Amino acid sequence: MKRVVIAASALALLSVPATAARTVCKDRNEIVEILSRKFGETQRSFGLQSNRQILELYASPNGSWTALITLPNGRSCVLGAGEGWTEVPPAPIGEPA
Repeated sequence: MKRVVIAASALALLSVPATAARTVCKDRNEIVEILSRKFGETQRSFGLQSNRQILELYASPNGSWTALITLPNGRSCVLGAGEGWTEVPPAPIGEPA
């Protein structure tokens, strides 16, 4: 819960005056720098959507995570953030032994 409060506070600093349903959107580089500096998060994965938007996931060694959607114009919006990120090892390739 502490991580969520800290993330909400930090992201509130990024945004213009917020309304209840406002999504935090800023220049991608600005958001990525804050995720790194404040939370120790680095990009863990990404995927290109058919509309040329990129879904990105950032996570830290302590388990905090943030999901972003990055638009073709270079702006990113925070989709969600939380705790307990766990890396799942890839499935083995080939026939089982």
